[in-house]
Amino acid sequence: MLVPLLLIWWGCGKPSLKPVEIEPADMCSSCRMAISEARYAAEIVDRDENVYKFDDIGCMLRFLRAHRTPGAALYVRDYDGSGWMTVSEAQYVRSDAIPSPMGGHTIAVKQKSSAEEYARRLHGTLLIWEKL
Repeated sequence: MLVPLLLIWWGCGKPSLKPVEIEPADMCSSCRMAISEARYAAEIVDRDENVYKFDDIGCMLRFLRAHRTPGAALYVRDYDGSGWMTVSEAQYVRSDAIPSPMGGHTIAVKQKSSAEEYARRLHGTLLIWEKL
């Protein structure tokens, strides 16, 4: 009986990892460029609540390859403007026609139908997070 109560108490003290808004002075944690176009932005929030902001999904992918971030929460912005979503909630479109800030040529979209339309219109490839 005591064990479930201890687990509930321990869990209540843990912060939930959430994305934070992009501020005008924010710079990419990978390439150090200003994050000027939020619709391409991505974030990592680690277990210690450190926030790593990126101006391009490609920058976040390079950062993840170079740094261990166990237990981190990963977020991307919906290209269509509905805000932050987890990387697993998003549909991704990769196309050379996408002018993302650091040449990642990738956008994240919440609605699958929207992503399919972008892929068709931009002659791109529709992907999920695990395929990036």
